[in-house]
Amino acid sequence: MKAAPDRGPLSEINVTPLVDVFLVLLVIFMITAPVLKTALEVGLPQSESGSRRGDTGITVELRRDGQLVLGRDPVRAQELGERLLAQALPLQGGDSTAARRTPIFLAADERVAYGEVVALLDRIREAGFEDVGLMTEPPSPDARP
Repeated sequence: MKAAPDRGPLSEINVTPLVDVFLVLLVIFMITAPVLKTALEVGLPQSESGSRRGDTGITVELRRDGQLVLGRDPVRAQELGERLLAQALPLQGGDSTAARRTPIFLAADERVAYGEVVALLDRIREAGFEDVGLMTEPPSPDARP
């Protein structure tokens, strides 16, 4: 058997580690990008008894300055019912009865008066939506005794 002649140093660059790093970064950005887009501009109250639900629904925000936001768009309180229905219909295939069963997530800033939150809940229920949940944040780890 004859040995292969010595060809000298290999001058090719191994790109496999570089591709691995880029794929990891891509996955990280894919996970964090939707969270950054839908970040709420409200200071949610904290609750230890809250549970996470896997339902998809519609988020209504009541901000500190009293501004009402449906999804990402500002909305007037008088238009809330029809705008909720308009967003819920495509989620339920155009069935208005099923659309009114779409979960509504209410994110009210903790500094908003309780009466304003109750009035908003009434508006949502008057529009025919009964599945309304209040969004909270889990308490911070350093706040526990």
